Amino acid sequence: MSAVEQEPQQTEYMPYSLRPMLPDDTKAVAEIEMEAFPTTWPPTPFRKELSNRLARYLVSYVPTEDADLPEAPESVVDISKPDSLLKRMLQGVWPRIGLGSRRVDYQDLRLDFIPGFVGMWFMADEAHITAIAVLETHQRRGIGELLLIGCIELAILRNADVVTLEVRVSNTLAQGLYKKYGFEIVGSRKKYYTDNKEDALIMTTGKIQEAEYQRELHKKIALHEVRWGFSERVLTTPTSGA
Repeated sequence: MSAVEQEPQQTEYMPYSLRPMLPDDTKAVAEIEMEAFPTTWPPTPFRKELSNRLARYLVSYVPTEDADLPEAPESVVDISKPDSLLKRMLQGVWPRIGLGSRRVDYQDLRLDFIPGFVGMWFMADEAHITAIAVLETHQRRGIGELLLIGCIELAILRNADVVTLEVRVSNTLAQGLYKKYGFEIVGSRKKYYTDNKEDALIMTTGKIQEAEYQRELHKKIALHEVRWGFSERVLTTPTSGA
């Protein structure tokens, strides 16, 4: 984001929260994938992915009754509402990076508005980001960075050693975000993208279980919260564990 862009209005709570993808979310997530990656074929079978033991998906969301559509990006989820999702969360403690371990009554969830998602595969000691995307109408609101924060936190919870991904050589904006969170270029894949045969850069973090990495992550999360507001991040379902 350009330094000359106007700072958004400060809010106590960010309108967007994170939670695991549920079956009712798969249609919205498929539409985001279609917009962000129109040449992906075949489309990702998201319902099938929910039963894939290696895969995990997180979505950014706003409860439908609180959903802030593109006209009003500054609105905030009202946590005083008795049926608000935030009021149904119980917060515990995760001492390593201070992340609350919360539980949600998934039987009581409405169909939420989903503007973004991130997918990961866990293989051996590596967490690999397969996709991260935000609706074009909801970009530049801190959602993409929030999704990246969530998947790094989930990788730490699942005891992964590093997080990796591929990114287009031309996508310098995304590369800048990844570098901010400790990703470094470690290689490339020639003609990786089928639409234009563009090369991909392979980026990976340092050791995410190390105290120094987690201290730096903590600082980045704090800066994100200063700019965009605090966001509830539920990383696991009650039945799946980490």
